[in-house]
Amino acid sequence: MNDPPETCLPTTTWYLYSEEDEPFGSIYRGALPEVGATIEDGPGFKTAHIVSFTELRATCAMRRFRVVVRTN
Repeated sequence: MNDPPETCLPTTTWYLYSEEDEPFGSIYRGALPEVGATIEDGPGFKTAHIVSFTELRATCAMRRFRVVVRTN
């Protein structure tokens, strides 16, 4: 059996929020969020660290996450 081919398309959508529940917008990524990871040049900030995340219901074969970040 062959492994499925790698895709260059994003497989997840991250909806970004501050720790005060302020929305920053969304970004597309090919990976799952990880607590402690750094996001650079996001919508509304230069650098942020992931504090927590919650997986939302998937739509159209795209996994979605609510990601709480701490900006610098």
